[in-house]
Amino acid sequence: MAIAQESDVELRSLLGSGLELKQLSLPSSERLFYCDISTGKVRPYIPETFRRRVFEMLHGDLSHPGVKATNNLIKQRFVWKSVNKDVQEWCKFCIACQKSKIHRHTKSPLGLFKLPNARFNHVHIDIVGPLLSSKGYTFVLTCIDRFSRWPEAFPMCNQLAETVF
Repeated sequence: MAIAQESDVELRSLLGSGLELKQLSLPSSERLFYCDISTGKVRPYIPETFRRRVFEMLHGDLSHPGVKATNNLIKQRFVWKSVNKDVQEWCKFCIACQKSKIHRHTKSPLGLFKLPNARFNHVHIDIVGPLLSSKGYTFVLTCIDRFSRWPEAFPMCNQLAETVF
């Protein structure tokens, strides 16, 4: 990475900007790395050839965080000029994110029913259960008239069609 930093054109343009880029040595290498120290944390400058790998390391780890969260993760640890644009583009085309994240929820309209004009023209029927057994019955057939709201409940030992009929 230090060799890639030496030949990076973008790094040369950033040296005169608001970032405090200093050459620091890392314990695992003999070469010097350009790092930003303006935030109080040491953030290495990432050359273009390593940026995608850094993104995949932080984004593709476990949770595939969104654009904002991935941006924050990367900006806390590393620095390069087009972080926002790169992260947004890579998150947009991340296959795992496309498969798991829902961007648009569909809402079905409420059903419109005609008002009943007489008793027992429209009856709602449902089976409730299994419930705790009482005299061998574990299900209840419920019927409610939509016009008068008259409820009826019938105990059943099973929920077979023959039993309901």
